[in-house]
Amino acid sequence: MTTYINNHTAPTPPTRDSHLTTPPQEYDLNYVFDVKELRSDKVELRPVIPSLHAQLILDGYSRSPEVLRWLGFAPFRDLGDVLVWIENTCRRASDTLMLAIFTQPPGAKSQVDTKDYVFAGIIGMIASNYQAMICEPGYIMILPEFHRTHVQTHATGLVMHRILDHPSQGGLGLRRCQWITTTLNVASQNAAKRLGYTHEGVLRCMRVLPPGKEGAREGRQDVRQSDGQVRDDWYASVTWYEWEGGVREHVDRLMNRQ
Repeated sequence: MTTYINNHTAPTPPTRDSHLTTPPQEYDLNYVFDVKELRSDKVELRPVIPSLHAQLILDGYSRSPEVLRWLGFAPFRDLGDVLVWIENTCRRASDTLMLAIFTQPPGAKSQVDTKDYVFAGIIGMIASNYQAMICEPGYIMILPEFHRTHVQTHATGLVMHRILDHPSQGGLGLRRCQWITTTLNVASQNAAKRLGYTHEGVLRCMRVLPPGKEGAREGRQDVRQSDGQVRDDWYASVTWYEWEGGVREHVDRLMNRQ
């Protein structure tokens, strides 16, 4: 019988204080595309850096764990959980850039200076493929006090502009901006349609969820991760030619309306 060499080992788990004290100017975002802050007249998207944002993330989602209902990870119990999640999901994965959403405080009567903006949630640029020229807004987690405001439309619109705008317009010039959510999250599906995405279909049994998370199917018994339910993924997209053919103007109208 032929003998094969396979020396694969799992990556070393991150420590529970990963980069908590790393100064922002020394923190390596490790993203496949160029990184910059994204801004509209009401929102700023700033790259997530543990020393600046980990505590804000913990405080926000500990207060409102329901925001994480449809996302494929367990709620954060403490700061160590947040730091491990940032390191594993956001920094080590070069296809992912997580952005902290900042905006004016709720109830502000007039425009405030950006230095006085407050944390409103997270949005990611994920599944970023340099060769295929694809990217996706993902891990969209808007805190409840900013629901039904301008925040999600502006944050998502900024990411779509970054993905699909021509480089001469400040974008990456990619070919496809996709939207993936669970088949159970109708609100997310409706948000995608409102922004001009075209539904493409469902891919079944795409993800095994952590125990306690709600999926579309039960896990497969007597195999690894049998205690986690299974998620079916709902796919939609905007292509570059649709973006240039009218979706860009549609998204801008939505942003200008709010």
